[in-house]
Amino acid sequence: MGPILFKELMDTTNIKSDLSAGFSVALVALPLSIGISLASGAPASAGLIAAIIGGLLGSWLGGGHVTINGPAAGLIVIVLDATSELGFQGMLGAAVVAGVIQTVMGILKLGRKGQVFPASVIHGMMAAIGIIIIAKQTHIMIGHVPVAKNPIMLLAEIPVAFGDFNPLVLLVGVLTFFLLILWNKIENPVVKKIPGPLLGVFFGAILAAFIGLDGPSLLNIPSDLRQWIIFPDFSHMTTFAGLKAAMTLSIVGSLETVLSATAVDKLDPLKRKSDLDRDLLSKGICNIASSMLGGLPMIAEIVRSSANISYGAKTWRANFFHGLVILLAVLILPNALNLIPLSALAAILVMIGWRLGSPKHFKHALEIGRDNVVGFLVTMILTLGVDLLVGIFFGVISQFLVEIYMGTKLKNCFKSNYKLTSKEDKNYFDVQGTLIFSNFLSLKEEMMKIATAKKGFRLNLTQCDYIDHSVMEQIEEIKIFCKNQGSYFKVDISPNQEPLGQSSLSGRKKAS
Repeated sequence: MGPILFKELMDTTNIKSDLSAGFSVALVALPLSIGISLASGAPASAGLIAAIIGGLLGSWLGGGHVTINGPAAGLIVIVLDATSELGFQGMLGAAVVAGVIQTVMGILKLGRKGQVFPASVIHGMMAAIGIIIIAKQTHIMIGHVPVAKNPIMLLAEIPVAFGDFNPLVLLVGVLTFFLLILWNKIENPVVKKIPGPLLGVFFGAILAAFIGLDGPSLLNIPSDLRQWIIFPDFSHMTTFAGLKAAMTLSIVGSLETVLSATAVDKLDPLKRKSDLDRDLLSKGICNIASSMLGGLPMIAEIVRSSANISYGAKTWRANFFHGLVILLAVLILPNALNLIPLSALAAILVMIGWRLGSPKHFKHALEIGRDNVVGFLVTMILTLGVDLLVGIFFGVISQFLVEIYMGTKLKNCFKSNYKLTSKEDKNYFDVQGTLIFSNFLSLKEEMMKIATAKKGFRLNLTQCDYIDHSVMEQIEEIKIFCKNQGSYFKVDISPNQEPLGQSSLSGRKKAS
């Protein structure tokens, strides 16, 4: 999808469903944007600025059809660390530079390259981020000021926190948390139309007013929007800390954008494909604009995007309307936002952290197989114990070592060995050696060209010594895409290529 043209803007097809979806998803995004901002060590207004710009500007530039742009839980850890080290304005400076890097990456069409990242590292990174969110936000939810700073020590301090807490804050936070748990268990489609985050802040605000919770326990956003504008400080960009923050924001933000956009495409009822390169370009431009005005960096956000689809969104306009509704809300009801208790926002974030770092993700990593576990654990443990960028770097290195241990030759780490032959309307790919996350992209692009042209093809993997989980996962995505396109696709795998785990998407290794 290219930039929005005037004739597209004037096209009123689906405008009613997009307006309804945009309004509904704004009710989800409003409390989440505030909560993510506070968890990131930023003013509450920073998250709202990002959501507004991501909607109003990002919808015009983006390469997605029904994605929602905004601040994300996956960036909390990076923004918080950068803010702690550089100050908020220094973090904004790093975010502007990160936006420039993303813009260049989009121009160079590197968006699709993000798909070569090993799935094990992505899953380990997200699990660690979820655990860090839980470790930090639980203390706020119950009204305790922690002594520890490290995520592992913060987790260890939680039992202590229950002996030293603010009773009123704990009452609001815990009751909001349990309300959200009950809401998630309700299956009534009418009830499900009520966004959980909105329900949480409404309940928390009413309960806080009833019990007399006030002062620093409530949100404090300036009603004068001119006070929201905070300009970036670029003085740290000549230091290692500043450059590291910019690189981490650009790498993780780009990865999350590509992965989220790909995931949203799977949910899109119309089965459209996002232009990942344009989507990355648009996030770079939006991040520059947001950070120049005091807003958080943003990505294509999966939770809000899936909600957008469930509310009936059909086009980019739903994202535009979502940004417009948030803007109108802060213009018309700025003082109402200050009735929201911080502990209710923390409860919402703890729920998000639980989804990311739930024990089921550890179980899933084990089910995938032993070739997946190493990268997952190395990434997660080093992210928790040291740093996110360190966790990602050594997670990728460890996954490369696993691939080499499983039989991949160094010369084939970035180049797969395949042959394409065509007979009439059928195309045949014969692959030899190993197929892993880092050498699959060229083969995948060849297959996607054929599938997009609605031509059939057959993928012969019987001569492969080893196929990793990341490749198996992407082959399944191609299979679904071909089915939606109405094109023929068949994969041949030999019985002696034994799965390395219990999942249908586990890696496979030829029996010796």
